[in-house]
Amino acid sequence: MSDKIRISHRWVVGLWIAAAMIMAAYYVLWRYGAGAMETAVKDWVADQRAAGLVVEHGPIKRDGFPFFLRVHIETPHIESPGAFSWRAERLSLDALPYDLNRLIFSPSGEQAFSADAVGEWKYSAEDIRASIANDKARGWVFSMNIKNAVATDANGGAAQLASLIYDLAPAADAPTSLTLNAAGAGFSFRDGQSDLAVDAMESSISVSQAQFIAGADAATNWRNAGGAVEIYGLNAVVNEARLSVSGSLGLDDQNRPEGALKTILEKPAGLAGPLAASGVLDAEEADAAVAGLALAAMAQGGRIEAPINMHAGAATIAGVKIADLPAIP
Repeated sequence: MSDKIRISHRWVVGLWIAAAMIMAAYYVLWRYGAGAMETAVKDWVADQRAAGLVVEHGPIKRDGFPFFLRVHIETPHIESPGAFSWRAERLSLDALPYDLNRLIFSPSGEQAFSADAVGEWKYSAEDIRASIANDKARGWVFSMNIKNAVATDANGGAAQLASLIYDLAPAADAPTSLTLNAAGAGFSFRDGQSDLAVDAMESSISVSQAQFIAGADAATNWRNAGGAVEIYGLNAVVNEARLSVSGSLGLDDQNRPEGALKTILEKPAGLAGPLAASGVLDAEEADAAVAGLALAAMAQGGRIEAPINMHAGAATIAGVKIADLPAIP
């Protein structure tokens, strides 16, 4: 009996020693991974500064043992002088200790973003997560998830977003094409002159010859390479107007959008505000467009089933102009 007890004790001690060795090895792996992440962050900062960006931050701290490799960057600030500026209270980077193929970015607290095209905005959210991951079929995938975000701009504008999920990646069968899949709900915007409400939106879009969409003369180079935007499906509820679109777009010889989109439109009156707010039509033109669309909808039993034609710098549906289309620089 005593021999059995001694053997049992040896097994217990052996198991504890094995567990301690595994935990020690895991801790060494975790520390190595966390150190590699911290080094990668510092290298990235140095590279961006060398490229001309302003990159500033507070302390960098490690966290997350034993389940995550986590690095916290306090008060990050990234700016391209004359182009954009972004800052946050904290940015956290997460990865699994045994798999560094996916990196998750989570900004927290109030953030600020400014650029000439959108102005100066401050915003916060219940949850913002972005990730970049390696993918065997597509090479890489960038994803973002936003929940319950609110934003205000320097001129009194305000926006809210209940949810947004999207992913961007090269197409598996065409590495020079980018595909975007997105779904969102509960977006609203007001600035004292116009109100916009998007109750729901989902889309699946592909852009071919994506390697030409940045840099000098991007639009011309993209057009000459045969670039096209394929809209496999875009469905939205905007101020009670219901819109469904699919089709292909390119650029004409003056770099203006050109193509035909199969379209179903219900309750077009809800588009008056968005058309005016977007700047594609002035307020008077937007009201005239919506009146024309309402008549067209009545003639077709309450909804319009007709292509949106984009040609010679204008977009029309059922003979009604809904947008001016300037050249893309």
